[in-house]
Amino acid sequence: IVEKIGYGSFGKIYNVRWIRNNKNYAMKIINLRYLENIEDTQKKLQIVQDFLKKTHCPGVIKIFGSLYEKIAVEDYKYYILMELAQTDWEEEIKYRNKHNLYYTEEEIFNMIQQLVRCYSLLQKNNVSHRDVKPQNILILNGMYKVCDFGEARTISGKNGYIHQPIRGSELYMSPILFDALNSHRIDVLHNSYKSDVFSLGMCLFLAATLSFNSLYEIREEKNMKVIRKILEKYLIPHYSSYLVDILFQMLQVDEDMRPNFIELEKLLFLLLLYLY
Repeated sequence: IVEKIGYGSFGKIYNVRWIRNNKNYAMKIINLRYLENIEDTQKKLQIVQDFLKKTHCPGVIKIFGSLYEKIAVEDYKYYILMELAQTDWEEEIKYRNKHNLYYTEEEIFNMIQQLVRCYSLLQKNNVSHRDVKPQNILILNGMYKVCDFGEARTISGKNGYIHQPIRGSELYMSPILFDALNSHRIDVLHNSYKSDVFSLGMCLFLAATLSFNSLYEIREEKNMKVIRKILEKYLIPHYSSYLVDILFQMLQVDEDMRPNFIELEKLLFLLLLYLY
């Protein structure tokens, strides 16, 4: 272990060096109780490993191996060895905010392309991440890589609807999940892929504005005309109306009006074809 570099779902993440090849990796160490929790963790990890074997997707952080050890009667430590990134997206956004370094429009559309392509590929393989936020997107050599599949689920069927306990981070949750959370409901029927699209839209809005205040203005707003005005207020000084249009689609309050990732990838392709 070289140093602690962060936190993920239920665990700490360390920069580690393997003495056999003198290369550095990231290792996530999770404290677990009971064997059934280990089995659940292994199932979630298997979702990612199966996906990577089938697709070789460069947009998902690579996992090199895992193991667990028993440290007490019912206590275990679970270790996951992964690619080591330079930073995560949230830290990069905070750094840019501190130094007033706005992303260019080209940079924003580049990250949209990378991430939508990756999440679309996940959807095509029936996987929903369910906790899309800047902390769960790592940056490695200019690539934005999805990580932390602790809440991910394989979804049977193509329509993406699930009825399961609410998951996600409150600030980035889709409106249907946010309303259910505020109503103290533990689950709700929703389109999981479209919920992930909304969450990514919030992440991109944060990246474009470098301001959490912009997210709070969107968070409890239900009127799409008002939401468009908020987008324009923050974005037009720095970006074109094309970015406003994309985020407007991603942040639709009514999930029936919001595209899933496959549909969004097609919209993005047509837009970029027109622009370039």
